[in-house]
Amino acid sequence: MSKKYAILLLALILVAGILYFPLPYLAVEDAHGQLVWLPFLGSERRFSIKYRHSVEKTLCWEDFIVGENGDLVLVATRYESLGVGLPFIVGEGQLVNKEGQFHLTGLNRHFPHLVLRTVPVAEQALVVRGRTYRFDDSFAPGAMIKLKAKNLSLLQLLSYKLSKGE
Repeated sequence: MSKKYAILLLALILVAGILYFPLPYLAVEDAHGQLVWLPFLGSERRFSIKYRHSVEKTLCWEDFIVGENGDLVLVATRYESLGVGLPFIVGEGQLVNKEGQFHLTGLNRHFPHLVLRTVPVAEQALVVRGRTYRFDDSFAPGAMIKLKAKNLSLLQLLSYKLSKGE
């Protein structure tokens, strides 16, 4: 085999690898299973759900990672005040106060997926790699939202984008 063909074969293998290698995304679907958002999670495979607490009226964050088996794993919560429905006695993890914000870390709660309902006064949002996706921008009040991990190759992502006309 000549050097030229070896380089061509190597290039084809490299391109095929790039097109078919699965990358981590978070599928955000509506009640009918229609994909609404598909943010790329990156190598950290991490995202947060941000909301305003219904009683305390302060911001809260729930931090998740995607586990090895595709589960969504709650690893930490952060909130700005103690009160109804917010942990103040540590039963799991470690609770610390960092500059006035409470951090409950060391959690390990696994979920195959998350199902939420939109509540506009809660200002719910998904935060992925610094980008904020506000639920009330794309979902009606009370709408069901399902979040689940999804591994997609570049080819699958391209197919999805083309089917959506993007």
